[in-house]
Amino acid sequence: MLAKKYRLTKHGSFNYVYRHGERHCRHPISLVYVKGGKGVKVGFSVPNKVGKAVYRNKVKRRLRAAVAVYADNLQPSQLVFSATEQAKTLTYVQIENAVLKLLSKAGLLRCESGKRT
Repeated sequence: MLAKKYRLTKHGSFNYVYRHGERHCRHPISLVYVKGGKGVKVGFSVPNKVGKAVYRNKVKRRLRAAVAVYADNLQPSQLVFSATEQAKTLTYVQIENAVLKLLSKAGLLRCESGKRT
């Protein structure tokens, strides 16, 4: 589970990242990020198109778990992961691979080996 200290929760924080951030997409998950800051803050956006609350929450849980694996190895930044409606068909392993590739593509991992610690 992603620790509370890593969570991006405020509406204004999400807006800041969307307005000033860089984007990378690995269909059906995309990443918007702003480098810098005091630490790592991560937010998740899963729209109603994904499905009912059960499916949206499942996608968010899997995203949180995948990001938690790499949270200690991230450079200080603010991140927002967004999912499309196809994300509900992905397994956890597929989501974790997509998250790893997005983080590597953005250059946010301190350890660029791509291995779990």
